[in-house]
Amino acid sequence: MSTLTHSRTRTALVVLALVALFVALFLAPFYVPLYYMSIVTRIVIVGAFAVAFNIVFGLGGMPSLGHAAFFGLGGYVVGLGVTRWEWGLGTILLGVVVVGAGLGLVLGLLCQRVSGIYLLLMTLAVGQAIYGLVFQNARITGGDMGISGVFRDVLPFELASRQQFHQFAVLVCAAVMALLWWFMLSPMGRAIVGLRESESRMGSLGYNPGIYKAAAFVVSGLACSFLGALYAVQRGFVGTDGLEWTLSATVLLAAIVGGSRFFLGPFIGIAVIIAIEAFFQEYTERYTTVLGLFYILTILVLPNGILGIGRSRKAPADSPAPLEDHARPTEREAVS
Repeated sequence: MSTLTHSRTRTALVVLALVALFVALFLAPFYVPLYYMSIVTRIVIVGAFAVAFNIVFGLGGMPSLGHAAFFGLGGYVVGLGVTRWEWGLGTILLGVVVVGAGLGLVLGLLCQRVSGIYLLLMTLAVGQAIYGLVFQNARITGGDMGISGVFRDVLPFELASRQQFHQFAVLVCAAVMALLWWFMLSPMGRAIVGLRESESRMGSLGYNPGIYKAAAFVVSGLACSFLGALYAVQRGFVGTDGLEWTLSATVLLAAIVGGSRFFLGPFIGIAVIIAIEAFFQEYTERYTTVLGLFYILTILVLPNGILGIGRSRKAPADSPAPLEDHARPTEREAVS
């Protein structure tokens, strides 16, 4: 009973932390200078993207370097729908859902027989193939010039200022992350964690690993595609930079830096990375060197990430982390 009470208390604390974080972000226009608002909005959207990626990586234990494909294609659906095909908001959202869920299902089916480094390479190959297709079909996608003119008129209400769009983005990202949290705590999310811990044991209990792996990719891909569409609307532009494998590597590193076993870990990681990048860009063109040193230092000093500072000192690295505590299935749940 004490373990159950402890788990519920921890869940309540995480929920309160999420609410406090997003309230602070929602009120950011009142205390953040206008010049930095676009950076804060970028942190919110890309941070939510990193959390969506972590459904596959942290929750499912499946490394991926292809998630930029979800993010970038979501943006291209908006860009092409607005500037080329004159789609309405409903059609654009349907296109984002089809692209995100469809590509997620394809990757989920492809990962049935591979894992570890082979899964990493396969997702990288798929992502690069999509990047190549978009880059080469310049007549449709604009190639390396991208698509400009992705105005916010596609939304059913007016968001004229950066501050208004920022608050809209915070609400959308909060809703997406709440759904991802619910998925993590659902029976399917618990089963995915069980597969990460021991696929053979879950298989012996009657679970089909392939179905749950595919579900993780579909849910993650759908959320990433949706957030990519939101990011395109924020920028007013869609380009191949949203499809590059380096973006996938960035969210992977963000999950490690923040703590992949913590729900908010990837979000915190992205916030720190973008803040370091924005700060040192003003002083030197070699800000990537600073980021590289920061990654090395974090991996060496904080093996469990920023949110695992206390745990890394008091407990071994393989001890249960908050994400595991919430999502790990009990034997009774697994049998039922």
